[in-house]
Amino acid sequence: MDQRSPAIERRILLFGQTNLENSILIGNVHQNTGIECQLIDVRHWRAEWEFEADRMIALIDSGSAAPERIRELVDCLHDLQADVAIAVFNVAKKHPSEQLISWPKVNGIIYTGTPHSQLCRGIESLFLGEMWLPRHLMAAFLERTRERPKNATGFAGILTRREKQILRLTATGATNAEVAEELNVSMHTVKTHVYNLFRKIGVTNRIQAVNWAKENMHELHDKEEAEATG
Repeated sequence: MDQRSPAIERRILLFGQTNLENSILIGNVHQNTGIECQLIDVRHWRAEWEFEADRMIALIDSGSAAPERIRELVDCLHDLQADVAIAVFNVAKKHPSEQLISWPKVNGIIYTGTPHSQLCRGIESLFLGEMWLPRHLMAAFLERTRERPKNATGFAGILTRREKQILRLTATGATNAEVAEELNVSMHTVKTHVYNLFRKIGVTNRIQAVNWAKENMHELHDKEEAEATG
């Protein structure tokens, strides 16, 4: 008889320094949400984590490391083979961490001084699949990324067959790791193709690439069929 314990349905991971402030925060989060919260010290941030949970929230203390280190961590979390939403807390106004709003899976940005009770409400919203982002940041992001749709003629034709495959998979929400597994290629190969196709279609991030693919998916599909039958 299998005696293994069932997987934990929800888990909160707090990435930050081991200090009194974060210890108090973990206690308050657990008390207010009833969800297990685990602290991962900044010294142990790496990409080889394995967590047993159906859904996870990653809370990143913006003040615990340099902005470059925070971005590296977000990149690692994004490629995890897990259902994880990311929230950056303890964010100062005008801090580089605000720019993480453009990253997929970064669904929460919480400013310094936010009461623990409000942070807990944000966590519950994230578990429900919602976003917890300041309105002014959302408005600024939309203003930067919205643009008049471009005529796709000629764009899809300059993409290679592999780049089209990666773009179609990316549009479904697949991570780089999932794309690599689906196409049986290395992560390095996927990242190289992603860089090249971003340059060709004139976008700078995954959100813009997904929007472009959705607008022009019919052309990509028609050209792939023509290539297959030609």
